[in-house]
Amino acid sequence: MQETKLKMFEALACGLVDNGVDCLFGLIGDANLFMVESYRQQSNTRFIPAVHEGSAVLMAHGYAHVTGKVGVATVTHGPAVTNCVTALTDAVRAKVGMVLMAGDTPTANPGHLQNTDQREVAALCGAGFEQIRSPATANADLARAIHRAKAEQRPILLNMPADFMWLEARY
Repeated sequence: MQETKLKMFEALACGLVDNGVDCLFGLIGDANLFMVESYRQQSNTRFIPAVHEGSAVLMAHGYAHVTGKVGVATVTHGPAVTNCVTALTDAVRAKVGMVLMAGDTPTANPGHLQNTDQREVAALCGAGFEQIRSPATANADLARAIHRAKAEQRPILLNMPADFMWLEARY
């Protein structure tokens, strides 16, 4: 199988489709905008926008509950992730397998105004956490998050550094 050269945001969009995600809920921002648009352009996919980050998580929660599939939501970083606390906690208590794809501040800028320890936010809610380690591992990290959500029957926050999005990824 020959690798295709894609930017990480494009590879993640294709990875969602490869993992059977036909519906994505979310609120876009600077750290997930291009991934969402790339996903939306895939065939047989739907992006359903929310007006609040917590609502995106609740929509993925409801989707997972009704369909039996892993629900997937996406938000941008920092305060957007903290806006998900109540909905994530509810999904943990309901034992719902879902993934929250959260953009993250650039790794090279720890002083970024929106920098939040998103691993700790996930832990506060009882959700699992997966870090995209590099653009080369992005789709393996995504697949692991989806697998964990299903196996553990709880939300998994997939942390996506914004500065990785425009780098070349393996696909």
